[in-house]
Amino acid sequence: MKLLLTVARRRSNLRWICHSCHGIKHATAPSYQAGKLSQASQQLREGGPARTRFAPSPTGYLHLGSLRTALFNFLVAKATGGQFLLRIEDTDQKRTIPDAEERLYEDLKWAGIDWDEGPSVGGQYGPYKQSERTALYRDHAEKLLDSGSAYRCFCTPERLRILAEYQSKLGLPADYDRTCAHVPKEESDDRAAQGEAHVIRLKIPDEKNSLVFRDLVYGFIRPKSTVKRDQKAQGSALTLFDDPILLKSDGFPTYHLANVVDDHLMKITHVIRGSEWISSTPKHLAMYQAFGWEPPAFAHVGLLLDKNRQKLSKRTGSIDISDWQNKGVFPESVTNFVALLGWSHNTGSDVMSMEDLISNASMKYTRGDTVVGFEKLWFLQKRHAARYASTQAESPYDQIPSHSLVQLAVKPVLALLNQPSTPSDFSFYRNITRPEDRQNLVQLLVFADAQNYTNPTEFIRRNAYFFTPPSAETLTATVPAFKLRKVPAPYLDKFSLATVTGICQTLVNIPDHSWDEHTIRTYLAKMVSMGVEITMKNSEGGVETGKKMEALKLKVEKSWAGLIYQYLRWALVATKPGPESQVTMELLGKMETSRRLSAAEEVLNQVKIESIVEEIEKV
Repeated sequence: MKLLLTVARRRSNLRWICHSCHGIKHATAPSYQAGKLSQASQQLREGGPARTRFAPSPTGYLHLGSLRTALFNFLVAKATGGQFLLRIEDTDQKRTIPDAEERLYEDLKWAGIDWDEGPSVGGQYGPYKQSERTALYRDHAEKLLDSGSAYRCFCTPERLRILAEYQSKLGLPADYDRTCAHVPKEESDDRAAQGEAHVIRLKIPDEKNSLVFRDLVYGFIRPKSTVKRDQKAQGSALTLFDDPILLKSDGFPTYHLANVVDDHLMKITHVIRGSEWISSTPKHLAMYQAFGWEPPAFAHVGLLLDKNRQKLSKRTGSIDISDWQNKGVFPESVTNFVALLGWSHNTGSDVMSMEDLISNASMKYTRGDTVVGFEKLWFLQKRHAARYASTQAESPYDQIPSHSLVQLAVKPVLALLNQPSTPSDFSFYRNITRPEDRQNLVQLLVFADAQNYTNPTEFIRRNAYFFTPPSAETLTATVPAFKLRKVPAPYLDKFSLATVTGICQTLVNIPDHSWDEHTIRTYLAKMVSMGVEITMKNSEGGVETGKKMEALKLKVEKSWAGLIYQYLRWALVATKPGPESQVTMELLGKMETSRRLSAAEEVLNQVKIESIVEEIEKV
């Protein structure tokens, strides 16, 4: 089949048929002009350039929660003219997944989150992998030992296990009893020098008031007491202390020590992380105090929950970001979706590009957890597809891959259609022999129906009849109740559905070289006029004159337009929704359109036209 369409002729004003009302709707790309900044956005920028970081552990892959943390930090840095750092916290060697780090880089770049400092980029505060900074952490742990803010713990794993079991029976937390805190410094140094296994613990201040902090989301937070006592412990008080381990027996730091040391040395100004870290913040503040450092500002955001208010799992949507990519979701659809999970704005539209998110960024995060509804993701996917189609109509190939509708939608759809194992035969599509003609068909269809695009599989299912003609059985099962609505009965006395099929068959009179949307649209208007003329001549009892006759003609014209579009929708694609009929016929081409109209007429002949005509509404 010769396709007479070219990409350059696509329109930026997209149209599609509404299946429920058979009317023409118009979709225009939403405005992305940033309005006046909100008070929260202004306050963020008034604070000056921010240095933020995302510090993932390569013990798992990037999922929605971790992507949101990265995105919030990225947006704050970019909105303030600051820097966003990527730091790999790979000190948990036993749980590290071999390819997690590389996947992390790929997923962040796919999402449009580029780091100013970090692995593969460098920076003056590197290295940016904690496994390469272990000597630095040991030095800082020694400083805490020297100042008396930390101590070595020589307790064996067996003793700690027994203590934890005992605490559990008493209903107490598995904290430490500071047995080793009383070991003199000289003895501690000597035992360590002789190679006795130990960890280094931070000595948390007993007075909790010194660890009160102001969270940028939750306000002032007063931690629970760092000292727990139970007077029923076999007649004597059992005192426990929330002294976290800073340096493990293998010489590697825990999250607490490495996190604080790195944030200070890398000059991080804002720490934005999940609310599960609120309970750890006092420990970190205790370290800042012990070192004599100024802590950064803290902002904790709620957890992501499913509809049952349980933490997201793989079963309920917390899948790896690469899985969303493999499903055909656009990068900006994902980042837009994730940004709205626990962040509020006043832009008037939830549909935002990365540039819009940066322009409107603030730290107005929601207190409490966020229930995730994935319907919003698919809504945003459709809106971004329509936006791309509108802005890229004249230059579909001159786009970066992460924003190109050709790269994001057209090519994946083509790949799926060209798979030899596809269950459907796609007979019409496969009869197109030239690869460039196949791409033209798919590309024009994607751009025409972009406002309904979700993913390649769903797109092919929705537009199946562009690739495989509807069968006679399908047409028979979907014959609508054809009616000329609101037309007085006297004007229907000699009407039959054969009149409609005859009028529609006149489409084949359009010359091959003129078969395009504009010509077809003009011809459809003529076909409506033909129907009006036939109907008005049919009347044997109509007595309307003057203004009443003009009003009647308008009713008849509207009825014929609805009937012709209804018939064409059924004959061409078995009434399925999609691009409007003139666009559909242009995409199918004259030969295929003619063939489908003839096949539909044969179906009507077999199901007895007269029985359908009797159902015509006579008003």
